[in-house]
Amino acid sequence: MSETFSTVERAKLARKSAAEKPARNMENERLKAELEVESTLGWLFNDIHRLLGKDFGSRIGELGLTRAQCRVLFTIERAAAPLTQTEIAELTEIEKAPLGKMLDRLEQGGWIVRKSDPKDRRARRVSVTAKIDKAFPVAAAAAKGTFARALQGMRQSDVKELIARLEKLKRNLGGADG
Repeated sequence: MSETFSTVERAKLARKSAAEKPARNMENERLKAELEVESTLGWLFNDIHRLLGKDFGSRIGELGLTRAQCRVLFTIERAAAPLTQTEIAELTEIEKAPLGKMLDRLEQGGWIVRKSDPKDRRARRVSVTAKIDKAFPVAAAAAKGTFARALQGMRQSDVKELIARLEKLKRNLGGADG
């Protein structure tokens, strides 16, 4: 009997779910329509970021570095002084544990050096080595190639306007210039 009851109950649930589904779908469709601009912009920004990274990564292959490693190296290189792992993690938005492993590999590859922080015996300061000087022209050429591909068919005035509008979005979200 419980087998029959279970089948009957399952049928009732299926009918109830089928009746609720159009209402849920209508609500979802309404929300999608309300968020069309936001959704489109969000997906575009995400896809553009992903595709830029993929293109750039394919162009830096000769360095033997990943995109993430390049980002870390050039973050360290741009800093006014050697950085701690915590500072690098904050600037690159990479969690400390995976960043630590990445820094180990970069150190083994001769890309960075770690030295004790004279003010905090628990911390170590990270700086790039002269090996970055060989990587910079390759990375610069890769970036130029990636953006040339991305911006092909756009006038210089369109690109300047795009940059100005993106900077405005950044400021609106609390990002600093530069």
